[in-house]
Amino acid sequence: MAQIRVMGDEDEVAAVLEILLPFVQASTALVASAPRELGMRGPGRRVVFELLPAAPSPVTMERADQPAPSRRQLPS
Repeated sequence: MAQIRVMGDEDEVAAVLEILLPFVQASTALVASAPRELGMRGPGRRVVFELLPAAPSPVTMERADQPAPSRRQLPS
């Protein structure tokens, strides 16, 4: 899983996330986790989120064999 980390001045990080997150969330090729704020050792802000490739589209399969004959229920 890839991790995106946005670090810097608080206002700059907010501005970048405001632009970046809608692009990532609108992507059909990527799935993003919720952003998490990390603690700082100094001034500024650190935000991280994980990215995964989107799951492939669903696969449809048809039976290659013949289905088992259905059992008839005897009348009661």
